[in-house]
Amino acid sequence: MRALVSYLILPLSLITLLVLVAIFLILKKKTKWGIRLVVFAMVILLLVSTSFLPDALVVNLEGKFTSCKTDELQVKENLHILVLGAGYTNDDRFQANDQLSEEALVRLSEGIRILNKTKGSTLVTSGWSGRREDVPQAEVLAKTAILLGVDSARVVKQILPENTRMEATEYKRLFGDTAPLVIVTSAIHMYRAMYWFQKAGLNPIPAPTCHLVKKGKKSSPWYWIPSSNNIRKMESAMHEYAGIVWAHFEK
Repeated sequence: MRALVSYLILPLSLITLLVLVAIFLILKKKTKWGIRLVVFAMVILLLVSTSFLPDALVVNLEGKFTSCKTDELQVKENLHILVLGAGYTNDDRFQANDQLSEEALVRLSEGIRILNKTKGSTLVTSGWSGRREDVPQAEVLAKTAILLGVDSARVVKQILPENTRMEATEYKRLFGDTAPLVIVTSAIHMYRAMYWFQKAGLNPIPAPTCHLVKKGKKSSPWYWIPSSNNIRKMESAMHEYAGIVWAHFEK
């Protein structure tokens, strides 16, 4: 049920559904309502493919936490730096780093950055194998970290979590709440991640990364042109808002 709802609220899924219903109505000689639905679908497409609405929704989430500045941390040693999973494909033709999704690789690089700036800290990688893979995502993240120069003695894995809620509870089960904890995840996902970790009785330091909305010194004159990148941002935002609402209904 949750997966179905999550799919249907995505912009392209909703637009496709509206167009299919419109075609059905037109075939049933209800042309006026069919045309209205097509127009409505086109309006939605315009809203989600231009930057105004997607950027506003994304910034509302990404702006809740600032980037982690290691020189401003109150505790600068013996941290647990937990990198939350973000997707991979276990394709043996490629090195571990090339099996990770772009988002997972950015999260890992942020975790390694913090690790290198703090003494005696440990990198904790997270993620299960999924239903179609043989190797846990935590393992691929750990292998990539080692390929990038991290001492294997400083890397530990939690291979069971399927989602953010389980990442929080599994970390608590494995490590307790005594070590200072930094969680690394995408900026748009950090609000929901903090909710679950705090609900598990933990008080992590947020380290948001992989920001979707970035503003350079000079703005592009073409920012208002519809693009698939804006649709992807809108989909990410809708996924997070739905996840936040769903989290508050879960016990």
